[in-house]
Amino acid sequence: MKRLFTLLAVVLSLALLGGCATVIKPVPAQDLNPKVKSGALVQKADNFQMILDTSASMDEPYTWKHFEYTSPMSTTKLEYEQHLARLFNDTIPNLKLTAGLRDFAGQRWLTRNYDTKLWYGMAPYSKEELGKAIYAVNTQGVESPLDKALDAATLDLKPLAGKSAVVIFTDGLDMPKAVASAQAMKAALKDNVCIYAVLIGPDRMTIEQPKGEALALLSKVVSAGQCGVLVNGKDVETAQGMAAFVERVFLGPPPPPPPPAAAPVVVPPVVPAPAAPDKLEAIYFDFDKYVIKPEGREALKRNAEWLQKNSDKKVVVEGNCDERGTNEYNMALGQRRADAAAKFLTDLGIAKDRVSTVSYGEEKPLCKEANEACWSKNRRDDFVVK
Repeated sequence: MKRLFTLLAVVLSLALLGGCATVIKPVPAQDLNPKVKSGALVQKADNFQMILDTSASMDEPYTWKHFEYTSPMSTTKLEYEQHLARLFNDTIPNLKLTAGLRDFAGQRWLTRNYDTKLWYGMAPYSKEELGKAIYAVNTQGVESPLDKALDAATLDLKPLAGKSAVVIFTDGLDMPKAVASAQAMKAALKDNVCIYAVLIGPDRMTIEQPKGEALALLSKVVSAGQCGVLVNGKDVETAQGMAAFVERVFLGPPPPPPPPAAAPVVVPPVVPAPAAPDKLEAIYFDFDKYVIKPEGREALKRNAEWLQKNSDKKVVVEGNCDERGTNEYNMALGQRRADAAAKFLTDLGIAKDRVSTVSYGEEKPLCKEANEACWSKNRRDDFVVK
């Protein structure tokens, strides 16, 4: 039995009554946009999903100090959770993001036949619409199936390009399968996901969970992502604390400037080697793809024929992308494009030691206009003869 029978009876009766959470007067959010506009911070996440705990334990009383009141404020943990989630939403700067909001709670007879529900998204981020969704949730069943929410979030995020952040708000009680689901999320999304958590309320003992285990469990969930952070609700209930947390989730320092150019080296003239062709034929790709198109296959066959006739030559396949997407994502996409062409050449009989690859991401555009005609020229593989 997950709770004491008496507690279970109380919780179920409250759940059946339903009701909406109290909307606490918001804390004015700190504006992070100046840091972004100045270049002091740059966007590092392209997508995010908030996960709210709506299990019955979130209906428990919670007393805390609101910044506008001299005496402590008495709410429920759900109301406090929604207050923090709203401040998180209000603090996000003007970024182009894909966003979602899930909850998790046990199923309830007649009124809830699911363990987790997507209340918003996945959709282009709207601060107003996400704010409405935060207050649409309410406490539901007794169970705390965070594992089901993480499994569903993995499926939500897997089709999306770029880096994703999962931000969990919960009291951490009675969710032993959550760590395994966080590990499965990391295995599925690899370096494209980071997991963050906000612990709601003081940790307390239950029959099945000794005091302190909620903190320990959420630490393991966050550690599974290998790049997130766990904070206590009290750490982020102020504008300054939440701004630091939001920075950690969405922003990071700009990349270092390129090293200064080396001084030119004067070398004696040499007899030029027999001229190779100016360049082998380039091939082009669809947006966010590395699959070689039919016309690209024909060009690669002609390139392979030339390499077979010039067996003393080697070739470097250079992968390139258009400007859309993060630098890190485009470097990886450019590498996949170069690797695809290199494999095609070796499948045609060109020795592997004659074909090497490199990715330039979006760093070597042929065209710099912001339109499809220009972008299509930049999504390419170049072939440099050595």
